[in-house]
Order: sequence, then C-alpha cells, then structure tokens
Amino acid sequence: MRQILAVIIGFSFIPILTKKKVPIAYSILISALIMMLLSGLDLNAIGGIFKSTMLEPQKIGQYLTVLEIGALGVLLKKYGFIDIIIDKLNKVVSSKKLQLMFVPALIGLLVVPGGAIISAPFVDNIGDELNIEKPRRAVINLIYRHISLHIMPYSNSLLLVALLLPQVSVYKVIGLNIIFVVIYITIGYFTYIRDIKSENHRNSKESAAKNLLQLLLYTSPIYFAVILNIVFNLPFYIGVLLNILILYLLKPQNTIIKDFIGGIKINIFLTIFGVYLIQATISSFPEFNRILESFLSNPAAMIPAIIGISAFFGLATGYQPASIGVVIPVIAGMSLSVGRMAFLAHVAFAWSFIGYFFSPLHLCQLFTMEYTGVDSSSLYKEYSRFIVLLAIAAVVESFILLMIFK
Repeated sequence: MRQILAVIIGFSFIPILTKKKVPIAYSILISALIMMLLSGLDLNAIGGIFKSTMLEPQKIGQYLTVLEIGALGVLLKKYGFIDIIIDKLNKVVSSKKLQLMFVPALIGLLVVPGGAIISAPFVDNIGDELNIEKPRRAVINLIYRHISLHIMPYSNSLLLVALLLPQVSVYKVIGLNIIFVVIYITIGYFTYIRDIKSENHRNSKESAAKNLLQLLLYTSPIYFAVILNIVFNLPFYIGVLLNILILYLLKPQNTIIKDFIGGIKINIFLTIFGVYLIQATISSFPEFNRILESFLSNPAAMIPAIIGISAFFGLATGYQPASIGVVIPVIAGMSLSVGRMAFLAHVAFAWSFIGYFFSPLHLCQLFTMEYTGVDSSSLYKEYSRFIVLLAIAAVVESFILLMIFK
C-alpha cells in the first residue's frame, strides 16, 4: 500500500507545482524524489536507480538526441530556415486552408517541447486573413502541430517506447500510429477547416516544382536523420549531428558551434531524465506493478485498463512520456507476440497522447493560449466537439485493432 500511495502522491505534485509556475522539468524531478522517499526505498536502491538512469548506454544516446534536437530547433529558427520553409510552402500550396494544416505540421517536425509557440504566429496571421475566430485558430494550431509526435521516431515519446519495449521495432508502433493520425487529421479537418471560406491563388507548374524541391531541401535538416536510421540503422544522436551539418552547408555560419552550444536547453534534458527516474522508481515497486499487471493481464479488462491508465496519467501530468513510462514497462513484461505488444503499445501511446493533449498542463496549449490571447474556458468550449469525436473514434479504433491482433 505504501508504494501505491507514493506513486499517487508523487504524481499529484506535478499539477500542483506546475500551477505554481514551477517548470515541468523540476516538477517531474521533484515527483520522482517524492516517490523514492515515501516508498521507503533504502539508499542503495535509490543509488541504483540514479546509476541506471544516468549511465545506461541507450539512455545516454537518447539524452544526446533530445539535446541535439532542441539545439537544432534553435538553429533552424535563428538561421531563417523556418521563414524559408513557410515561404516555399506558400508557393507550393495554393490553398490557405491547407496552409493552416501544413504550417504547424511542418514546424511540428522539430519535436521540441512547447513548439506550438513557433507555429502560432503563422496560424494567427492566416487566421486574420481568413477572419477565423481566435479560439478556433488556437485549436487548429494545436491539432496539426502534434502530428509528427506520432510518427517521428526521435520524438521523446517514441524514443521512450523504443527504450522500454526493445522487443518491438518502433516502426511497427509508428505504422499503427498512422491509423490514429489519419483519424485525428480527418476529424480536425471536418470540425475546424472544411467550412472556412478562402480563395486559392494560382502557381505555375514550373514554379511549384522548383519551390517543392527547395522545400524538400530546406526541410532536410529535419528529416534526414530518420532516413539514415531506417536505411542504415544509424543512431539518432549521430544522425541529428548530420542534420546540423546539412543545415551548415545550406547556410554557412561562422558562429554555428557557439550557437549550437547556446541552443542546448538543459531543461529538456532534465525533463526526460526525470521521466526515466520515475519509470525506474516505479519499476522497483513490486506492489504497484502487481496491481497494474492484474488490470492488464485480464483479457476482458485489458484494453479499457490501458485506455484509462494511459489517459489518466497523460491528463494528470500534461506530459505524454510520463504516462508511457508507467504503462509500457508492464506491457514489455508480458508473454505476448511481437504483433500483440506493438498493438498494446500503440493503444497506450494513443490514449496517453489524448490525456496529455487535453491536459490543462499541456505546454503547447499554454503557450498558444498566451500568444493568441485565448482563455481556457473559450479554448475548451471550442475543443468540446473534437474531444468527444476523437475519444469515440479512438475507442472504436482500439477495439477494431483488438480483433485483428487477438
């Protein structure tokens, strides 16, 4: 019982501290320390948790990847790549309605925490042109900014899945995630985009082809590491460095090393480090894990349990990896086929995302509201249809896939 209380109390501190303006990184670290202290772990056990979290080679590789991705996002913005990408997109995509979706989706490829603040100004400007209400602009920005989170293998959440579920290729999980993404995009389009009135501008075929090639070229520092990983299995912490080399070759800057170092955000590292501390701490709680396993090992209750637990922790923490860190290790310990594990990981991923996405602690949501001047009540009123439709569609998707992966 003590371990269960330690988990509940530890997680409850995350929303409390966040509301008091404590950065999410420190809130998660404090939560991890509270769990350790309240659970009664001895100093040797706590030392072992810190040692494994700091020194495991796979985790070190992920820490490097997260830090490099954060610095890459800073460089792309500082050296004008974002402006070039948006300009080329405007010349390739004639529809302002499509631009509303593509702009945050492209910028979302940076997979940096709170990254919706980068795309918010662009969506806000297009919203002015099309006379869209502010709450709708905010929701559109949030929806399409998060597409890449499900499919970019070096997003924090998918890095965590790859580490905690080594039996399953992360690309199998991504393949199932694409089904959810299609549902998510479609509901977003019919709810918020379809009825917007806009006029398309015409681009010549020659101009569109030229700008498309330039768009692919200037977005290559974002996606090239994924190609290298798929084709050559090159670790992301090396691939992202090659992304930065491409960025330098496209726009040479004498200060790139200084700018790269300046772009490293220690809070990003501390956030993912704190999540790993929580995951390692909970893994050392046999009582808590037995309860989770009892929920998840019952065939009749397995899917509802994964949905409920994943969504709850995502909502409570406003950080998807925190939820994944609780559920995925339990799935990894089950005697299941690779296909079944991939399916369950996908369900946990989708529902931890739903909880996180609609959480009042969601950083992208907070930043977007701040930029657009939308209050939370207006935002959630605008969200309401999307929340209901996405939840219903995700439940249906989960149970249809269950029939396939029995």
